[in-house]
This record gives sequence, structure tokens and C-alpha cells, in this order.
Amino acid sequence: MLNPRGILFDLDGTLVDTSRDITANLNRAFESMGYEQLSHETILSHVGKGAHYLVQQCLEVNLPGIKVDDKLVTSIWESFRDFYRVHIIDEAQPYPGVLEFLRTENRPMGVISNKPEEMVLAVLRELNLSKYFKFSWGRDSMPVSKPDPEVIRYGIYELGIDNPGQVCMLGDNPVDTIAAKGAGAIAIALSYGFSSIQSLENEQPDYLFHSFMEFSGAIQRY
Repeated sequence: MLNPRGILFDLDGTLVDTSRDITANLNRAFESMGYEQLSHETILSHVGKGAHYLVQQCLEVNLPGIKVDDKLVTSIWESFRDFYRVHIIDEAQPYPGVLEFLRTENRPMGVISNKPEEMVLAVLRELNLSKYFKFSWGRDSMPVSKPDPEVIRYGIYELGIDNPGQVCMLGDNPVDTIAAKGAGAIAIALSYGFSSIQSLENEQPDYLFHSFMEFSGAIQRY
């Protein structure tokens, strides 16, 4: 049974299903600039490495052959951000079992996401989840971001724990597992999020759970 002293979480695809809001807002940005919309699945396949990467990859799919430069990516990213500010939780909801777990958990917990900090804080605030975490970081909160293990080390320190092996990091993307393992933390992959099971298994996490409730049933409660 898992018995960590502290817990770190990714946000999108881990604690909260934000998938429909991400795809809807990016498609709003594309539409506003005269570009074709992309499928829900196509957009989600590029989530996990930050919003700039997401926009860049989706642009290359949307406009094959076009020169995707920083100016164009930034322009669409800013449009995406503006739409997201208005439609931050149109459909977003915590995954089954998340709220019940957070309400009864006494260990120190934090959020480390590759989403921009502004959006991380807004999602947690609007869903009334902020109070459960000692800190909530986005891609721009620290000098480094996942998959760099240093951001996990920062998080472990912020939790007040000396031994990284006593902290678990939960995430639905391979970058979460890579970062956790690099920092010496317990790497927990979640298959219900935005990444394929195969891509998660390739990074050999310490645990692979197929629902949040499966995770909460495997951790020792106090």
C-alpha cells in the first residue's frame, strides 16, 4: 500500500477534466483568425508540454506546409488565452473521487502543472479547490518545468519533506513520470487522462492507475 508523506499532482487530465474547455477555446482562437477547427482528439494529443507547444503543434497540423514562426504562435496563443479567461470552466469538473479525497486528506499537497500559472490558479479557484494545496504552480511559476526533475525537487522542498522517496507525483502525461523519476519521487501514472496507456507504460512509472478512485483506494489513509 502507498504511504507517502506528501503528494504532488498535475492538473489537467489528473485532478480536473479540462479537455472540452481546452479544445473549445483553442478552436475559438483558430476560428477567430480564419483557420479550420481541429478535432477534440487531435488537440488533446498535444496537451502536456505547455500552451505554447500546444498551439505550435496544432498549427502544424492545421496548416501543413505553412511556416509556423513565434509571432504566429504567440498571436494564436494570446487569442486562446483571452477566450480561456472567459470560458475557464464551461465544462471542467474534478474527476470522480478527487473531491472526496482532497476533503479528507491530511498530507501536504501541491499542484505542478505545465499550464500557465494564471490558468492553473483560475481553474482551481473557480472549482473551489485552491484551499487543499500548499502551492499551485504553472509552467511560468518556476525557472524550469516538467519534464525537468528540478521542478519536482522544488515542489518536494515546498511541501517541507527532505526525502523525495516519501513523495508521490501523480500525472496523466509521460512528462510527469519522467520528472518524478528524475527527482527520486514515486511516479504514479494515470491512464484516464489525455495520454495513451502505451506512452505512459514506456516511461515505466512506479504505479499505473486507471481511475483516481483506484489510486485513492491504494493509498493509506490517516
